Amino acid sequence: MKPFIENVLNATSSDWTVREYHCRVHKQEFSCSWHYHNEYELVLYQDPHGVFNGSYLAGDAIGEIHHNTALLYGPGLPHMLTGQILGTEEKAHHSIIVWFKQPWIEKLQATIPEARHIKRLLEQASYGVKFSTGTSQKVAKLLSGIEAIERQYQAVRVIEVLLLLSNDSEYLRLSSSPYRLKQLTGDQDAYQKVERATRFIEENYNASIKISDLCKALHISESSAYRLFEKHYGMSFSDHVKQFRIGKACELLASTSLPISLIAERTGFQNLSNFNRQFKAVKEMTPSTFRSRF
Repeated sequence: MKPFIENVLNATSSDWTVREYHCRVHKQEFSCSWHYHNEYELVLYQDPHGVFNGSYLAGDAIGEIHHNTALLYGPGLPHMLTGQILGTEEKAHHSIIVWFKQPWIEKLQATIPEARHIKRLLEQASYGVKFSTGTSQKVAKLLSGIEAIERQYQAVRVIEVLLLLSNDSEYLRLSSSPYRLKQLTGDQDAYQKVERATRFIEENYNASIKISDLCKALHISESSAYRLFEKHYGMSFSDHVKQFRIGKACELLASTSLPISLIAERTGFQNLSNFNRQFKAVKEMTPSTFRSRF
């Protein structure tokens, strides 16, 4: 099953919006479908009474959700949430979500030069970002009761939150591979090469591909291809393909009931034992353990 696109701001003229969601359900499984957005999504989970036992999946990353867990998803990054709510009216789990568009951020940076670090943060959002405990707690204070104040003051809070997040030096990058829907850099030539390389891998990851195949498809030399991957992906071509395949396997494990052997075949692994070994090396758990989390 492919992730579906959720249109959050397309139906309105808003460049950003804030919403609070309160889950007042007793002893019930909770799941947010596998989806992505055109917008950036900042989500803050709040569970002061420990009534929500849940996990998130972002790209190929999996992790637990606790009180004041703060995550940032970039445009195109598929994500989902699952868990069990044991709350009551008095002890409920809830979350605060901020969605915002790329053009709004660009106007913000042009207006406030001190906001230049936000660009670096948004580049990391294509992988998904989990923020440090200290930063998340500060964000929780800023977003507390935000829906009750007027929109112009909401904007001030949101901008302050983004500035705070951009200065978090202890954030955790989530997915091993980036997901993008639009250009986030100013180097048009480099961007086009990265997009073509990404598209080639997306279309051929289930086959046996080598860097020479990529070079032939993109009409570039092998030395250029090596530099491209080291600079823009931070890893070699073979490592990127392996992690991309693992990411696709994670998507299928979380969102389908296909047999693990078939998932291994569909994601380009030569045999099941090799798939199990590579998966555990990247995710530090077996495919069956990963699936059981969802």
